[in-house]
Amino acid sequence: MTVAAITACLVLIRIIWNGFWDPYGTFHWTVRQRPPACLRDPALGKHAYLYGRSSGLRFHYVTKGDHRKPLMLFLHGFPENWYSWRYQLVEFSRCYHTVALDLRGCGNSDAPSQLEDYSLEKLLYDIRDTIDELGHSSCILVGHDWGGMLAWHFALERPDMVQRLVIMNAPHPASWLDAVLRRPSQLLRSGHACFFQLPFLPEIALSLEDFKLVRSMLCGGRVGIRNSARRLTEAQLEGYLYRLSHPGALTASLSYYRSLLSNTLYKHQDVAVTSMLIWGEEDNILVEGMSGGTRPYVRGPVVVHTIPDCSHWVQQDQPEVVNNLLWDFLLDRDSISNHTTHGLFSNASASGALNAFDIKYSQWKGAIREV
Repeated sequence: MTVAAITACLVLIRIIWNGFWDPYGTFHWTVRQRPPACLRDPALGKHAYLYGRSSGLRFHYVTKGDHRKPLMLFLHGFPENWYSWRYQLVEFSRCYHTVALDLRGCGNSDAPSQLEDYSLEKLLYDIRDTIDELGHSSCILVGHDWGGMLAWHFALERPDMVQRLVIMNAPHPASWLDAVLRRPSQLLRSGHACFFQLPFLPEIALSLEDFKLVRSMLCGGRVGIRNSARRLTEAQLEGYLYRLSHPGALTASLSYYRSLLSNTLYKHQDVAVTSMLIWGEEDNILVEGMSGGTRPYVRGPVVVHTIPDCSHWVQQDQPEVVNNLLWDFLLDRDSISNHTTHGLFSNASASGALNAFDIKYSQWKGAIREV
């Protein structure tokens, strides 16, 4: 709570300062009434809904490709939705039944209001039910950010339903916990995650100046997409702000953070699924070699790639590079080890990242500095 209090004080100071000089601009935000054209682009796939057998909730997804082909399921992070996978939906639909899901509480999927509705168990049931309802028994599971965390957990819990696992910029749950237990100071680097535990204030902070903080996270010079050719246009940014601007939407999305502690207190297990990890090198989430010690978090075949000059938003920042890595991995053109302890890593930096997973959440701090 100390970290959350410090971060809250910094945010409040910023709000008061901006509100004093420009009260209307600071405390103004707009609820978007109509989805932007980018979310309705038919070239990206077909919009559809399914109902989770366990929850009864309605989930929105976008799909492309023949449903008889192997399922490739994409899970997004915060503050995104299915649209973050637009480059992969089209690219892999030639050989796969590609599906980008709006997670519970996000995009056009149902958003329960109670925090307990975002427990790890229920979130994993959502993934299982999605695979079942789409008519498949297993999938190639691809996750980024919070979607990556859920993908890790699902591969641990249901390896029989994961043919291959691809993680982008998300730490293994056991390694995250180890980093915090070994070095409690790591919590000081997780200011935004701690801040999001507080009620009401995070929603207000993210909404101010028409969601300027969200804009900075995705588009800012410090933490946004770095590739100038792939930076979000104003119209594309509206694809994320459209649903986030609706009442209750930010609270639902932040419930993933507010369930963080209970979701990550998970027994240590080693992933046995054939896996690939992709890291945007300029994300600064992972700091190599600071936690000390190693654990065989990935027991099955694994390959890790870091992408230079690439932000946290890796699949949008460098889609061509990411897609090539995915093709190599899926077509067995990559160098994958069957070593049962640590696997084979593409470079020393990636090896250290897998072993350490020291959390350094600079996105939030950098975004606040830009606001």
